[in-house]
Amino acid sequence: MQPTLFINHGGGPCFFLEPGPMRAAWHDLEAYLRGFANTLDELPRAILAVSGHWEEQAPTVNTGAHPPLLFDYDGFPDYTYRLTWPAPGDPALAARVRDLLAAAGIRSGSEPARAMRSRTRIT
Repeated sequence: MQPTLFINHGGGPCFFLEPGPMRAAWHDLEAYLRGFANTLDELPRAILAVSGHWEEQAPTVNTGAHPPLLFDYDGFPDYTYRLTWPAPGDPALAARVRDLLAAAGIRSGSEPARAMRSRTRIT
């Protein structure tokens, strides 16, 4: 069984900034995160990320097979808005998360592509 952890992800595209004072400010966190996987007994099959940056009427689970990268920051260099990260989604695991929320009496929404609020389905 894996531990439950809070892992700070830094600020905006902090690890992708060109060398300089802004990038240097995140050096220690970047070094910690680079070595983090080595502290686990085994690599996880999946990671469940909970974010306060996605506000909806109810907790909403991204159910997409290929979730998009969200740019929820502002004021950074143009090149940071062209970053890509083709992280795989896991629709079956997302369904399990929704089932567990329902079993705990928590209604939730699903969103396969993080589109407009009007597309979010609350059940």
